[in-house]
Amino acid sequence: MSKIVVVDNGSFSIKAGFAGEPLPRVCLPNCIGKVRRRERIYTCDQIYTLNEYFSHHPFSEGLLIDTALQSDIWKYTFNKLNINPLECTILVTEPFLNPTPLQHSLSELIFEDFQFESAIISTCPQLIPFAFTPIQIPNATSEQDINPCYLVLDCGYQCCNSVPMYQGTPIESGCRRLDIGGYYLDLLLKNFLAYRQIDLSQNAFLVSKIKEIACYVSTDFEKDLLQFSSDKHGDRSLDHWVKLPEPSSSLSKSSQFYNEECIAPDPNEFISELPEELVGIQGMYNKGMKMSQTQFVKLSTERITIPEILFRPSDAGFNMEGISEMVVTSIKSCPIHLQPLLASNILVSGGSSKFRNFHTRLQMDLTQMLPSGWEVNVRKADVNPQYVAWSGASIWSSSPGFMGYTTSRRQYHEAGKN
Repeated sequence: MSKIVVVDNGSFSIKAGFAGEPLPRVCLPNCIGKVRRRERIYTCDQIYTLNEYFSHHPFSEGLLIDTALQSDIWKYTFNKLNINPLECTILVTEPFLNPTPLQHSLSELIFEDFQFESAIISTCPQLIPFAFTPIQIPNATSEQDINPCYLVLDCGYQCCNSVPMYQGTPIESGCRRLDIGGYYLDLLLKNFLAYRQIDLSQNAFLVSKIKEIACYVSTDFEKDLLQFSSDKHGDRSLDHWVKLPEPSSSLSKSSQFYNEECIAPDPNEFISELPEELVGIQGMYNKGMKMSQTQFVKLSTERITIPEILFRPSDAGFNMEGISEMVVTSIKSCPIHLQPLLASNILVSGGSSKFRNFHTRLQMDLTQMLPSGWEVNVRKADVNPQYVAWSGASIWSSSPGFMGYTTSRRQYHEAGKN
């Protein structure tokens, strides 16, 4: 039996490993980097050794449009896994509602460029439920009354998708997409840092890591904003300082900072006193300061205003509903008898849902927006939200009968793109 490779091919990062394992072997940036006036191309995690670079992604607006670039990234990734595609089966993710021409391009990449022995292409909403334990329907009288409905909320880098499903099949009338994700939050944070402290416009992944370390979702935005305002005249205990990584040509040393799992500390437990090494740093910042001139950046109200854009896009000038409203619209666009079942089984995944309090805020919003008699249950998987789709894929691909769903290389060449 061939080895089964599982690849969650996201627009921000590529997670890859083997079927049946709890976590991916590698999680790499799904991009390449180039430095001005240098010919060398830095692939995936090689960009971690750079202070400044221009990044190029195979994805645009949540769709895989550059398969040639994706091919180079896959080669690097598969070398990390030490596999021979000719002897492997691959389970790979594709964007939800992927256009047919792009589906064909992905199939060509798998079978013609890499010549995998067999393959199956699936969407994240189809795989994510495998990472969650089935639950009973509300007020069930029997342990056999498993809820056949669930709503998958996948919060990604370039967009967020709300996909209601019944017995594993998407309910098309309720599918919704929010064209805001981690990329836009990073862009706003990058602009703030450039204006106030430091120019990181050519280090996108460092900005994203700063966001992950310092930002959190507020459960009472107006109240918390007032606390930040009053704190300006106090001990600044709500501010958060992020120590930047020291430049290093060592890939293993540079990767350690980016691969470390972290989450913004609970503001209620934050130590009010600054570490000794930070004393006197406040006030050092000037507009246009370069990364090499300082080791720290400070975030204040941005800690909550940046993630708030997911819930209130209008704050950043976007004329669209927020993520909570999108979920409500998604549920209410489904058959009426399924709506309470969907509300009671909301499965959340994706890197943009990693913020502290994200699930709590979503639960609070939906409870207020949906009928009072409904049970609202926003669920969080046991793994890092960034790995939920990969984890679900790993579980499914290790189950009996999985190979019956795959297409072999021979079948592909006999049938062609159809």
